[in-house]
Amino acid sequence: MIYLASKSPRRTELLTQVKIDHEVIEIEIKESLNPAASAKENAENLSLQKCKEGIRHILSNKLSIFPVLAADTMVLLGSDIFGKPESKDHAMSMLMQLSGQIHSVISGVTIGVFSKDQADFHSISAESFVEFGHISAFECKKYCATQEPLDKAGAYGIQGYGSAFVRGIKGSYSNIVGLPIFELVELLKKLQIPY
Repeated sequence: MIYLASKSPRRTELLTQVKIDHEVIEIEIKESLNPAASAKENAENLSLQKCKEGIRHILSNKLSIFPVLAADTMVLLGSDIFGKPESKDHAMSMLMQLSGQIHSVISGVTIGVFSKDQADFHSISAESFVEFGHISAFECKKYCATQEPLDKAGAYGIQGYGSAFVRGIKGSYSNIVGLPIFELVELLKKLQIPY
């Protein structure tokens, strides 16, 4: 059993698909990027912050002690990092920039493991590449009206309506959804955490 420090239903679905027993704990952090750091470093740092907040939540609520999993996913086009859009207009702007381009999706993943009176943190990251076809302004507006893009990095969900824009991918599909399952399972095995 592990705790998932995330409100993302997609991460829960991915863990459930591969039979990783988990319980969701909802945490809040202020997500801010370090402009001097790479996208990979930012994703790992945000996942670490979320994991630490998850550990604090467990201790302050006197929950049973189990490892904590946290993740953060971002989209990168050139040197521009795309997180979750702040509005429908922001989502449309992101999608129009991604239109006809190849971008990368980077997820940082951290597992916090209790060890005596402290927690040890282990972070990894994964990168996948997504090629978008051309998106017309009409298609973009129609998609944004569905609300689907508003809670997703890069303003699209590859597992939903957003898949209509995806010409191809290279790398982990689950990473693009929000949690690189292969890399996560390898980390669980390395840390000898049953799953």
